[in-house]
Amino acid sequence: MIREIVVYDGDCGICEWSAKWVRRHSTGIDTVDHTGYGLKHLSSVWFMADGRKYEGAKAVSAILKRSRLKTARWIGIIIDIPGCRLMAQGVYFMVAKNRRRLSKLFGLKVCTLQNR
Repeated sequence: MIREIVVYDGDCGICEWSAKWVRRHSTGIDTVDHTGYGLKHLSSVWFMADGRKYEGAKAVSAILKRSRLKTARWIGIIIDIPGCRLMAQGVYFMVAKNRRRLSKLFGLKVCTLQNR
């Protein structure tokens, strides 16, 4: 059986925190940082499932839909609604663009590379 896998930026505190959240609240999903997956850098989260690769906000939606938490599953469904999807992509872009500042603000590991 092919397992579902999240590939995240291991250099980003927000990404590391998110990967821990996935491990805690989902079953059947593996997580691996970008270097463990053989990549030099990663500009957005990847989620491989159902023979497809989801990226960014679409990946977040698909991951949340597989959570054991009902609230997270509903958020994943809402994020995937066409009108909300565009807004979610914008929010994802802003978080990714400012992840260095946000990681520092939340006391997480700060990315060593500037906006890749």
